[in-house]
Amino acid sequence: MIQTVRHAVKTYRYKLNPTPSQQQALGQWLGACRYIYNLTLDYKNTLWGQHKVSIGKNEIQKELTPIAKETAWIGCVHSQTLQDVTDRVFNAYDGFFKQGKGFPKFARKGQYQSFSFKQGVKINSTHVQLPKLGKIRYRNSQPCTGTGTPDRIKRATVRERADGWYVCLCVETYIEQLSETSASIGIDVGIKSLLVTSNGETIENPKHLYKAEKKLKRLQRLVSRKKKGSANRKKAVQKLARQHQKVANTRKDFHHKLTTRLIRENQSISVEQLQIKNMLGNHHLAKSISDAGWYSLTQMLEYKACWYGRTFEKVNARHTSQDCSECGYRNTDLTLSVREWICPECGVTHERDVNAATNIKNRAVGHTARETPRLSACGVRR
Repeated sequence: MIQTVRHAVKTYRYKLNPTPSQQQALGQWLGACRYIYNLTLDYKNTLWGQHKVSIGKNEIQKELTPIAKETAWIGCVHSQTLQDVTDRVFNAYDGFFKQGKGFPKFARKGQYQSFSFKQGVKINSTHVQLPKLGKIRYRNSQPCTGTGTPDRIKRATVRERADGWYVCLCVETYIEQLSETSASIGIDVGIKSLLVTSNGETIENPKHLYKAEKKLKRLQRLVSRKKKGSANRKKAVQKLARQHQKVANTRKDFHHKLTTRLIRENQSISVEQLQIKNMLGNHHLAKSISDAGWYSLTQMLEYKACWYGRTFEKVNARHTSQDCSECGYRNTDLTLSVREWICPECGVTHERDVNAATNIKNRAVGHTARETPRLSACGVRR
């Protein structure tokens, strides 16, 4: 029986087709938000550096109100959009103090690329209505609807990309759970092969960045040849940015199709809990790891499993390749260059990645080969 998950939050992204005047207004709003972001960050740093005073979010927002009223190019921005800018500053400080991220930095032109609305956004089949900006035509690439009831837009974010403007709508919707299945798999991610499953399936790494690298190098050389500050250099930079965006979109599309298929076919999915940030410290592999997109791949599996009623689990990655999935023998002499090995205890031949995926699956269900008794040829458990 198909069940529904109520009040799931889903994000839809649409390409905007603004008029020249609307495009100018969007750019002005983005510039005003960047100015407020830098002003808030500078004010907060100055108060602490000179007076050891830590000011709160509400106090800063109250002090910004007269500035917005007196300055026309800031006052044209919606008040809740300006509040969201100050929220970003404090979220950046929380990331530094609580999550170990870098200290908040000032945003240069081109780095601050979006602004948000918390309410008041409406959408129909042809236009998106944004507070103070009015109706903007968009490309209706997918229906923004739920399962029988009107969706409520919780948040809208307008973002400038290399190929134009986009709007991302976060809505509350109903998502139907998939029918249950008995299949379950473990997944071992890699570089040569993007992933290998415990049932022996191998998904080759598309290497999107490496395939586009020749064109990216040519475009980068064109940028380097142009005079700094010239109009031709800006055009060359835009071409390079569009190509990088194309690579990222291709990778994201591949990940979406792959993860959706895995979620539909399996009731339970388990992966390694990798420390990707630490692995990127290896300069010989960092580029390949980034191109593979392990983090985004596992994130997609995780939230799609939550949406569709599947089980997703991350397990400890230690010794998944070295342990025999049949008897539990640990081959500590195994090196990365060895792709196939024979267990000296039980004699089973292992393909390295499949064996690792099998161990990942076994650990997710709560047992390993060391803990599970195995029948010998004569029928005696050992």
